[in-house]
Amino acid sequence: MKRPYDGPAIRALFRQLVEDFGGVEAAASFLRCTKGTISKEMAGHMQIPVEHWAALEDELEHWPITGLLHGRREGRGAQGEVEALAARVIAENGDVANAVLRHLTAGDRSGLIKELTEAIAAEQRFLAHLQAEGASD
Repeated sequence: MKRPYDGPAIRALFRQLVEDFGGVEAAASFLRCTKGTISKEMAGHMQIPVEHWAALEDELEHWPITGLLHGRREGRGAQGEVEALAARVIAENGDVANAVLRHLTAGDRSGLIKELTEAIAAEQRFLAHLQAEGASD
């Protein structure tokens, strides 16, 4: 099995970065290497070092390879947007429970209103996200 960071997707993105930068000669000059090195990396005859694609991405302020590699994390235990929104709802509702107890024992009404407002806002963001996801299913 070919690892995605060694495969044709990375080479295609790197090739586009080189073209966007002005071609093989411009990229080689910027990266302080030979045109042959850049050509071999683009053709798959050499592995593309992080220093090459990252430097071009940074200079162009466009990060296609970084985005591709970051996308690999989705569904592999990385905290995605749904998980982050769910965690915020859980945390805010925990704060509401504590605020209810403070209100019942010490009359802290303003603290309860603050926590309820924050929890409702978090729930609304979560609901909107889930509804938007459902619309694309």
